[in-house]
Amino acid sequence: MTDKMSDTMPTGKMNRSFSSGKIAARMGTNQLGFLIKRPFLSKESQTISKQKLDEKNAKILFNGLSMLRGTALKIAQMLSFERELFPDSFQKELEKSYNQVPPINRALVRKIIINNFNAPPETVFHCFDTKAFAAASLGQVHLARSRENDTLAVKIQYPDIAQTISNDIRLLKTILKPMAEFELIKIALDEIEQVLLAETDYGKEAKNILFFSKFLNHPRVRIPEVKTKLSTSHVLTMSCMEGMVLNEWLDTNPDQDSKTLVAQTLNDIFVKGFYELHLIHADPNPGNFLVSPDLSVSLLDFGCVRSFDPGFVALYQRLVFLGGSRNRAAYQELLTQMKFITPTLDADISEKMVAVFMDIGDWFSHLFRNAQFDFGANPDFMEKGRQIGMRMHQFRRHIPGINPEFIFLDRTRYGLIRLFEKMKVKINIQNQYEYCKGG
Repeated sequence: MTDKMSDTMPTGKMNRSFSSGKIAARMGTNQLGFLIKRPFLSKESQTISKQKLDEKNAKILFNGLSMLRGTALKIAQMLSFERELFPDSFQKELEKSYNQVPPINRALVRKIIINNFNAPPETVFHCFDTKAFAAASLGQVHLARSRENDTLAVKIQYPDIAQTISNDIRLLKTILKPMAEFELIKIALDEIEQVLLAETDYGKEAKNILFFSKFLNHPRVRIPEVKTKLSTSHVLTMSCMEGMVLNEWLDTNPDQDSKTLVAQTLNDIFVKGFYELHLIHADPNPGNFLVSPDLSVSLLDFGCVRSFDPGFVALYQRLVFLGGSRNRAAYQELLTQMKFITPTLDADISEKMVAVFMDIGDWFSHLFRNAQFDFGANPDFMEKGRQIGMRMHQFRRHIPGINPEFIFLDRTRYGLIRLFEKMKVKINIQNQYEYCKGG
């Protein structure tokens, strides 16, 4: 990570529009070439050619987003959770964004500190490393030491990032327009835009940290301490948490018992947050979890936190209970209460939607039918869900204003499940709030 990298980032609306236009043009040219030759290919050759097209365009897309950096890479991270919308080759490229650290010029870092504290870094802190050591939500993190000799993590927001979010979302819509699922991708991008705008408020993030620190109370979970006197709306200073990022820790090949304990902790955080606190850490990016030598888990990045209405929590719990029951009338009633089905919805669409929800419920209920679920013995669990989910996405346009609570919950939970699947763990998914009644 060097300062030279910051000089290659296209800045300004015109330059970024030009860069995104080149990306879209390259992807569009490849798509056109495929369409021209497709009629002359056998079905087998068409499949192979389409796979090669996806792989080529996926690399073009990710390389382009890496060049745009900033919000573009953050959007890539969030799009990687929308597995039903992209081919596998695109998923693999988008997931690379987890490990991207887009640095800004060290002189600019110094300027940000001065602008926020009316003093240079060496005055605000005992010492401050102007080279970032990690990425963050719409910014980067620097090591520092306080006057009291405490090791600190200082999160600095990219300059004017709030102004670039809407522009970059618009640019991504241009780039991704050739995609087959663009109408659904557009909906996802609109949702992501709202999330990113909320994440620019570091004051709100500090309050989220304080809330989790006070109420989560899990023996194997560590929450950073906010240093309020060293924090502003654009700089968030916290105690520095020790440990390895989850993906890096998994690369050390820990034993199965260790992986099981860590995975169980992550699931416990979700269950307690949702059912007891009605607030969840809604960004299951592996980079947001640090694993300590004692196998405790430190939570990072509280910019994407979602609160839930108690009424919604109760409805979702009923949806879990219905799983596997095939009780059409009960599903119809519940989906109406959750506003998936409305009085103006066509009866045929309504019937088909209920049928797909029943299939999803049957699939999802396998998690809760026994005390533990073995992800190692069910390596294709999420793939099966993805296939059903692709059927559900066709109804998304028929649902006026999908409840954002459901979207955030869905994205967070499935993100965690994919981690468990990768870890091949056997953990207690069934809990006091969720179990399969089967009727």
